Amino acid sequence: MIKSPNIIWLTAFLIAYSFLSSGSDLSWETFQKNEQGEITIYYRNTDPFLIVHENGTLRGLEYEMLVGFKYYLQNKYGYNLKLNWKKKNNFREIYAYIRDSSQIGDLGLDIISKIPEREKEVKFSVPYFPDIQVFITNRKAPTLTSRKDFSTLFSEYQGIAVPATTYDIYLRELRDKHNVDFNITHINSSNDIIQTIATNANTFGYVDLPSYILALNKNQNIKRQNLLSKKGFGYCLIFNINSDWHTPFNEYLASEEFEILKTKGIRKYLGDDVNQLIHSIAEGENEDVVLLQEEKKFINHELDEKEKQAAEQNHVQNILLISIVLVLTIAYFLYNSNRVKSKANEILTKHRQMIEQQNILLSRRNEELVSRDEEKNNFIHILSHDLRAPINNITGLSQILTMSKEDLNADQLRMIEHIATESSRLNKMVTRILDIEKIESKTSEQFERINLSQILLHVIGNYQTQALSKKIEIVTDLANEIAVLGDEQYLFHVFENLLSNAIKFSPHGKKVYVNLVAQNHLAIANISDEGPGMTASDQQNMFKKFQVLTAKATAGERSTGLGLSIVDKYIGLLGGELSCDSEPNKGTTFTVKLSLV
Repeated sequence: MIKSPNIIWLTAFLIAYSFLSSGSDLSWETFQKNEQGEITIYYRNTDPFLIVHENGTLRGLEYEMLVGFKYYLQNKYGYNLKLNWKKKNNFREIYAYIRDSSQIGDLGLDIISKIPEREKEVKFSVPYFPDIQVFITNRKAPTLTSRKDFSTLFSEYQGIAVPATTYDIYLRELRDKHNVDFNITHINSSNDIIQTIATNANTFGYVDLPSYILALNKNQNIKRQNLLSKKGFGYCLIFNINSDWHTPFNEYLASEEFEILKTKGIRKYLGDDVNQLIHSIAEGENEDVVLLQEEKKFINHELDEKEKQAAEQNHVQNILLISIVLVLTIAYFLYNSNRVKSKANEILTKHRQMIEQQNILLSRRNEELVSRDEEKNNFIHILSHDLRAPINNITGLSQILTMSKEDLNADQLRMIEHIATESSRLNKMVTRILDIEKIESKTSEQFERINLSQILLHVIGNYQTQALSKKIEIVTDLANEIAVLGDEQYLFHVFENLLSNAIKFSPHGKKVYVNLVAQNHLAIANISDEGPGMTASDQQNMFKKFQVLTAKATAGERSTGLGLSIVDKYIGLLGGELSCDSEPNKGTTFTVKLSLV
C-alpha cells in the first residue's frame, strides 16, 4: 500500500519536532561563544519551591531562582539565555532522564539532595537551600522521648515514602539501625506524604522542613518526633555527568544577587518566621531546639484560638439561655393576659426610646470630644507659633547685649548668657511641640534619596562642643555612601535626639559610640553610651509623649520628655525600625534600621 505524500511529510515533521523538543545539547562553553542559547529545565510541582497553576503558569522559590539566573547572565555578561520548561510526573522521571538520556544543556529541578550514590551518576550544583528533614507521625501516635524507645513504640507502624528518594533512604536506615521490620508503603509524590500520614493513625515518614512548617500553619493532623531529624548536604540542581553548566550556576548561587533573591523568596512563600528559622539553623543552632521554639509558637497560637472559641461558645450559650428564658417569660405573660402583653409592649417601647436617647447623647458627646481635640490641636499650633516671635526677640536682644562685652561686668554677662541659653532651650521645646503636632496630623514631604553617612557626620559635628564640655569622646565607625529613601529633616532630628541623649546621660570622661553599616537590604545605625542605662519600666514608657525617665542627666541638663517620642514617630513615618537595648548601670544602645535604596 502506497502512503500519500501528505502523510509522509506529517510523519517526518512529527519526528523532527520530537527530536528538536527533546532537550538542549548546548554546552556552557558554546553558549559563551554565541552569547545566546537555550537550556531545558525538567521540573515537577513541589509547593512552595515550584508551584504550577491550572493555567500552566509557574511561580515559587525555584522558579524565581532560575529566572534570576537568566537575568544574572544578562546583567553581568550581556548573554541572552532562554529557559525551556518541561514538566515531569515525579522525582524518578526527572532523575532518570538527566542521568540516562539527558543532553548537556538539560538540568533537573526537584528539591534534590546530594548523596554519594547519586554523585556517581549525575553532576550537582552547590546547595541553594538547606536540606533538613523531620520525622512526623499522626497526632494520635505516642511521643518519642529517647531513640531507644523507637522499636517499642513504632514496631507496628507503617512508613510512607517516595521510592529512590532520601525519604525512602532515611526510613531504611532507621529500620536497619533499630532492627525493626516495619513496612514501607511507596507513593508517587512527596507532596502527598503529609496528607497520607495526617489521615492514617499508624503511619510515619520523613518530610522536608518547609513542607512541615506549612502543614503546621494549616493545623494539619500531624506532629514531629524529636531526636530523629536528618540534616543533609542541601538541595541542588542536577546536570548530566558530562555537562559544564554547573560552573555558571555555582557562580550565581554564591553571588550576593542570589542571596538577596533567596531571602525575599523565603519571606514571600514561607513567611518571616521561617526565614528566621532557616537562618538560625544555617548559623549552626541546634535544629531540634529551633524547631521546638517554632512549634511552641504554633501551640500557643492554637491554644489562644481554642480559648477564643470556648469563650465565644460560652457567650452564645449564655445568649441562647437568656433568649429561652425571655421567650418563656414572654409566652407566660402572653398566655395569661393581653393586658400584660400590652404592658410589656409599652415597656419595650420605653426601653427602645431610652436606648435611642442614650445613642443621641453618646453621638453628641463624641462630637464634643472631637471638637475639643481639634481645639486643643489648634491652640497648641497657634500658641507654639505665637511663642516663637517673642522667643526670637529675646534671643536676638541677648546676642546684641553679648556683643557689648566691654561695657558689662562678669555677673551681667553671665545673666545675659543664661537668658540666651534658656531662650534657645525654649525655642527647641516649641519646635518639638510643633514636630509632634506635625507628625500627628500625618503630613509629610516627598521622600528622596538621602546619604545617611553625611547626616550622621553633620549631627556628630554639631555635638562635638557639647561632648567636649563633658570630656566625652565620640567614637565613630561609619560606612561610606549609605543611601536610604526618606526626608533629610526627619533623619536629622532622629539622630540629633539620639546623640543628644547619649551625651546628656553619659558621665564625664566616658565614650559615646556611633556606627553605621549596610547589612543585606538594611542600613543599620547604632548609638551607644556608657551611662546609667534604663530600667524595664523606663523602657516600656520611653516612647510616650512628655515622659520623663528615672535616669537623670549627668550635668544637670533638662529634658522635655518629647525627644524619644519624636524619634519613634519619625522612624514610623520613614518605614523603619527602632529598638533599644539597655540594662541599669550597663549603658544604652539605640538601633535604627532603614531600608537601603
